[in-house]
Amino acid sequence: MCAMRAQLSKTPVPPAGVETDGPVRELDRVRVLQAVTGDDDLTVPVGATGTVVAVYADGAAFEVEFTEPVDTLATVEAAAVRLVERAVR
Repeated sequence: MCAMRAQLSKTPVPPAGVETDGPVRELDRVRVLQAVTGDDDLTVPVGATGTVVAVYADGAAFEVEFTEPVDTLATVEAAAVRLVERAVR
């Protein structure tokens, strides 16, 4: 478990000047602030990063695809994610 947390903490932080405020949009990278359950009942741990594949109710929730440390899709409320990287537009 400690090795998993250490690996998650190595997720790169955006460099200074990279836009990480404003509404989360499709294809943005986000980090979960609490453990969430994926659509297939796998638990996504705190700190895992994923890609937003859908935005629901004007940003009230997101469908997020995770590949590490588990491979799953999860519907996550906006309060449970932090934007870490904007998608290139």
